[in-house]
Formats: sequence, structure tokens, C-alpha cells
Amino acid sequence: MFRGGDVLEAVHGSVPEWMLLLAALVTRLGDVWIVISVAIAASWVLTWSRANADSHRQEHADSSRDAPIHVSACWLVGVVVGGLAAMTALKYLFALPRPELVAATPAALPTALESTYVSTVTLGGYGFPSGHAFGASVAYGLLALTIRTGTRRVRVATAAVLVGAISLSRVVLAVHYPADIVAGIAVGVGYLAAILWLLERSPFDRTSTAFASAIGLSLVAMAVSGFGGRSVTYAALAAGGLAAWSIGRPRPRSPPTPRATYHAEAGTVTLGLLAGLVALEGGLMTVVPAAVLGAFAIAPALVVPRWST
Repeated sequence: MFRGGDVLEAVHGSVPEWMLLLAALVTRLGDVWIVISVAIAASWVLTWSRANADSHRQEHADSSRDAPIHVSACWLVGVVVGGLAAMTALKYLFALPRPELVAATPAALPTALESTYVSTVTLGGYGFPSGHAFGASVAYGLLALTIRTGTRRVRVATAAVLVGAISLSRVVLAVHYPADIVAGIAVGVGYLAAILWLLERSPFDRTSTAFASAIGLSLVAMAVSGFGGRSVTYAALAAGGLAAWSIGRPRPRSPPTPRATYHAEAGTVTLGLLAGLVALEGGLMTVVPAAVLGAFAIAPALVVPRWST
């Protein structure tokens, strides 16, 4: 497969030191835990603002009205985690190596930051598609389509510039070939379009659908990678989020429906999945913190609607 090795060598041979330093900073915006943290923070802010807006609309409504399930924006986290799981599965499916080139260490780099820089430019694992390009396309593209600050055109343009900068930094640092970047962006945009299509047509609420989809994609990643590449972490995080949402979500005051029964069963199943992950992987220190983080990401959607009603 042609991946643009000649282009990478040309770029690598002409990059000044200051650009290496800038690239090392910019590339961090596409790190796995950065994009997950951005998704969690954005979902909390959106959940809070929607709950407040819903509370104002219901000030003069009947107090027996059902709890406002729709204020939850925590489905954003499920979409991002599912995307990261899909990316992991693709990396292990193609199993293509990273470039052999190693970016030089800038002389101006402070000694205290040298180890961080070296770890950034000497990554292991597979290189196709680029996880940073994929994750950034999903996370920042999703935010551009979801938030309501400014015009949609400006938001999309800002996300495109950010994704482009993160993607370019991967080539500048010689950790990805150009083809890895193009594939990461293309597949990330394709995944985002597909999951948003699914969320619009699912018979269940967006939070349940997003986290259930993330669990499914994580299980595929686990099967393809042999429990590698953070696939277990993604599965545990998604399962923790879905379990917390299924068990603690605001309940309507009307009699139980088949859909409510589904949520009770889903909570039990996902708790069982977490136990299975511990048994299969044998790593409480991997599964438990990720599951707790998933539940933590859901917390505002469980608490804020009750405060605002």
C-alpha cells in the first residue's frame, strides 16, 4: 500500500526546530484521553444548559409531567468512545507499521520536557489509520455539529482547522505517513455520519444508543486485537456509562412501559459485562477505573434534571 513515504521524508528533512516543538504541543489535542475529556466536559455543559432551558419552559407546566430525559447530552461521550474503539479495530485489522523515521530532538527543548517529547515521537503500535486524525475528526466534528455557539459554518470551519493542525503535526513528528492521516480523517467523518444517522433512527434515547453502540464496537475491537490497544478500557467505560444511565436515569411518573423494562434489563446486562471483562482480562485496575469514569461521565444527566424539576 502506498502511504506517502517520499512525502514524509521530504517534510522530515525540511522541518525547523520550532515547528517540531509546535507540533509536539498541537498533537496533544488529539490524544485519546484529551478527546474523551473534551467530550465529557462538553456533554456536562450542554446537559446543564439544556436542563436550565427545560426548567424555564416548564415553570408553568403541570408538575406531574414526565422527567425531562431529553436534556442529557452525555451521548456525546458514547459516540467518541465508540469511535476510538472502531479505530482500534481498524488498526489491528490492517496491522501496518509506523514510519521508521524518528523526529530529531530540538536543541531548544527544556530538559524537563525531553522525556515527554521523546515519548511523543517514538510511539509503538500500528500506524494505519491515524488514531489522532480519526479521534479529532470524530470529537471536534461532533462538537461543531452539536453546540450552538456561533454559526454552524464557523463551527465546522474551526473544527476543520483544528483537525487539520493535529493531523499535520503527526506527519511533522514523523509518527504517521500522509496516507494514514487521510484515511483517519475519511473514516472518522464516515463513522460520525453513520452513528448520527443511527441515533436519529434508534427507537431508544440517544444516550442508551450511543453507549450500547460503543460497547458493541469495543467488543469487536477486543476480538480483533486480542484484548489489546485499550479495547478493554473502552468496553469498560462504555459499559459503566450504560449501566449508570440504565439504572439511574430519570424515570417517568407514568406506569412502566416495555422500554422502561428494557432499561432495567440493560443495566443488569452491562453490569454482567463488566464482571465478565474483569474475569477475562483479569485486571481490576483496568476495568474498574474505566467503568467508574463512564458512570462519572453520565452523572450530570442523572442529577441535573432532578434539580431543575
